[in-house]
Amino acid sequence: MTMTVSIIGAGLGGLALARVLHVHGIDAVVYERESSRGARGQGGMLDLHSGTGQRALREAGLVDQFHAVARRQGQDLRLLEPDGTLLLQEDTPDDAPLERPEVDRADLRNLLLDSLPDHTVRWGHAFTSADQDLLYFADGSSATYDLLVGADGADSRVRPLLTDARPAHTGQNAVELGIPDIDRTHPGLAAMVGRGNY
Repeated sequence: MTMTVSIIGAGLGGLALARVLHVHGIDAVVYERESSRGARGQGGMLDLHSGTGQRALREAGLVDQFHAVARRQGQDLRLLEPDGTLLLQEDTPDDAPLERPEVDRADLRNLLLDSLPDHTVRWGHAFTSADQDLLYFADGSSATYDLLVGADGADSRVRPLLTDARPAHTGQNAVELGIPDIDRTHPGLAAMVGRGNY
């Protein structure tokens, strides 16, 4: 019996799941509301730790390709108080294992997309609802499914089908700033920041 696995969302989680299923001979269809791979930016950098994100990539057979695009220097960290007092400094030796390297989200997404058969991702399919055997999309189309996976983010349209739980803001915010070619354009700032996050 062939089972139809439908994944809503072509972000990193949905694509990683589709790839792992593919490696194990299980076909999946990923429905994505964006019109194409390059329809919008994918955000900044992402740390992938050895026991979690890198484990998923090992299961997907892509860890070597990941290491080729990951940034070793992204493992360094300096944590400061708002007044500039240094609380923590972790400088990783050049020969240290890749425990938590950084990778550009777009590079990782492209790696995952390129590892899937062309027919896997259905672009321009904005999920609206589902019943027991049909998915419905904003363009009026529908598709059958046997197993539905919601990988459509914090504002998931799939989650309400399963639970009343809602994401809640923790009151914490993060701001990320990147300066292109910082070593050349602002060497003093580059030295202060170091090779990783500051």
